[in-house]
Amino acid sequence: MPEVVDGHLHLFRSYSAEYPRTVYDIMAESDREELAEKLLVAMASAGVDHAIVVPLSKDDEYLREVLTTHPGRFAGVGIFEHDRPDDVAGIERRLAATPLQGLRFYGLAADETTTIDSLACFPVFELMAERGMVVWFYGDVVQLRLMGQVMDRLPQLRVVLNHSAFLPDMHADMQIDEHRRPHFDVALPPSGLPVVEEMAAAHANLHVHYSGHYAFSAEPYPYRDLQEVGERLLAAFGANRMLMASDWPWIEFEPGYTRILAVVDELLPNITTEERDAIRGGTAMSLFRF
Repeated sequence: MPEVVDGHLHLFRSYSAEYPRTVYDIMAESDREELAEKLLVAMASAGVDHAIVVPLSKDDEYLREVLTTHPGRFAGVGIFEHDRPDDVAGIERRLAATPLQGLRFYGLAADETTTIDSLACFPVFELMAERGMVVWFYGDVVQLRLMGQVMDRLPQLRVVLNHSAFLPDMHADMQIDEHRRPHFDVALPPSGLPVVEEMAAAHANLHVHYSGHYAFSAEPYPYRDLQEVGERLLAAFGANRMLMASDWPWIEFEPGYTRILAVVDELLPNITTEERDAIRGGTAMSLFRF
């Protein structure tokens, strides 16, 4: 049977000196915990073999524990924080302590005047390309265009656009809905989608999550208003550059873990078995070691 991989989710302990993390009101309060053991039960019920875990901040303590305690089940993507950035030596220290296979960037801390040569985090991208690490990218159109310049300079660098390549300003646009989940009010299809399609054609190492539907849809599950977006992503990237992801724990109760993973079948009903297998795990297995 093909391996099934949940391509992006979050695990965290309650905030403490031993397990520091960013605290989010309503969504991830200081006393909230989402532990690997509960997730593994949900994964078993849904037939998921592996998952890619992304913490809530650059603090790697609980992620390191998860990777050590459950070998072979998880891969780890750490956080790069622009307000307390790591240089190359800092990333190397983190890698020595925790087997991170990627880093998530919330944009590039750039504006229209930033060039590839003035981009502060470019040496980190050079290290990531050298080490075979994967960039998790979530930023607006300005940031995305600069990411394209990074990929031009480092064509071997593998990049995954988060959450169906929607391009919100995370700090300005994110709301919390009645289910304690992130939500964004956006036009559909999103205005940045043509830029994403152009970049998919230009960069063979650019990939995309097929995820985050709940956060951008104006409709209930199965989010039929996002069908065109999914079809255009499939046409632009192909199944071998798409990764299914749940965004656990935000979807645990609405619509539920198994149902969120079934969005692939709901919104892309005409894909082949081979395409389905790629989106549900094959692409992730090509990018990560478990």
